[in-house]
Amino acid sequence: MNKFITAAEHGQNWRGVAQKLLQAIVPQLDACTPRPNLGFLYITDKLARDSQSIVELLRAISDVPFWVGVTGAAVFAQSDIYTDKPAASCLLMHIEESDFAMIGLSQEGYKADMKRLVDTHMDTQAVTSHFYCHPDAALKPEQAVQDIYARTVSFQTGGVAAARGAHKVFSQNKTDDLLAGCCFSAQVPILSMLSDGFVPIGEDHEITRCKPNMILALDGAPASDVLLNDLHPWLKQAAPDNEAITASVGSLLAQLPTLSGSMQLGFRYYKNDMSGLAIKNFVGCNHQDGWVATTHEVKAGEQVCFVFRDFVELKKDLAKKLMDLRARLQDEDVLDRIKGGIYISHASRLDKNAPDIEMTLIKEIIGDIPLAGFYSSGEIANDRLYSFTGVLTLFL
Repeated sequence: MNKFITAAEHGQNWRGVAQKLLQAIVPQLDACTPRPNLGFLYITDKLARDSQSIVELLRAISDVPFWVGVTGAAVFAQSDIYTDKPAASCLLMHIEESDFAMIGLSQEGYKADMKRLVDTHMDTQAVTSHFYCHPDAALKPEQAVQDIYARTVSFQTGGVAAARGAHKVFSQNKTDDLLAGCCFSAQVPILSMLSDGFVPIGEDHEITRCKPNMILALDGAPASDVLLNDLHPWLKQAAPDNEAITASVGSLLAQLPTLSGSMQLGFRYYKNDMSGLAIKNFVGCNHQDGWVATTHEVKAGEQVCFVFRDFVELKKDLAKKLMDLRARLQDEDVLDRIKGGIYISHASRLDKNAPDIEMTLIKEIIGDIPLAGFYSSGEIANDRLYSFTGVLTLFL
């Protein structure tokens, strides 16, 4: 069976990390038939400025010709996870060259690159794509995701670079500084899963008055009043013994950290007969003026609810979604055909007390498969860019 190869290493500098990676993967490469020809590489931001040097060294010595990569807030392979130090992880695979192609976008040549990307999809007869985006470019990742989907209608997975310092997406093509990835034909079966992990605080509300990043009124009432009416009973139920909870927005928001979680806003979206919530940051509110601020560019008529996220809900939802995925794999009789996977999780989901919990759940429920990935600032699933989610991509 064509199993994939994974490795994760750390060191003092990029040469040390690359050398350790090669020591880990070369013996496995030599034992592989067919030999891997495509590598996904994940590096911490401490290696960002040396990403191209790492790729060139790995290509030269491993003889794996095609590479694509991104910086992450943390990187991992199997249960080895690294944060805040020079480190890298990788997933290597063999795909018939007629069944995949490299895709990329640059900031300077976006229009020409997009035309080339669409032509590449057509030439490869691609039905899926997996790619990484730069978060700080003039063109927002959301726009790139929507543009590619509109022009190719391929199923997309991937993520957005994350870093405390420099963000980077890269491949062996040095100009791919906006987006880098691959597209795959139907001969490369891929399944994916999206996990969120939040509980609603109250019901959906309609935005009736707003500014671009500010909700002024919900259902015709001041937005902060609606927040108070939703949050107060929910928090009293969640923490019945907390006597500090009073009917004021300031008091309620001050008590949320005692639950070891955070509040965000969930904006309702609809696609075909399905609906879901796109989770966006809650920035703050002003009860005197009645507004609630968010990172989302809100529009009148949108449906929104307040949601609460913590690690308990995250683990519960991830376990449930993985069980559903396992059942699907069993129903289709392909559970034993998994060659490897890529997992991309939002940086806010990284539990410092149990950093490997998400990988452990995947291993326990799906199986001990070759797995690598990174912690991101955004996650791509089909035609949308999400936040605060986890996306698992399985190659069969």
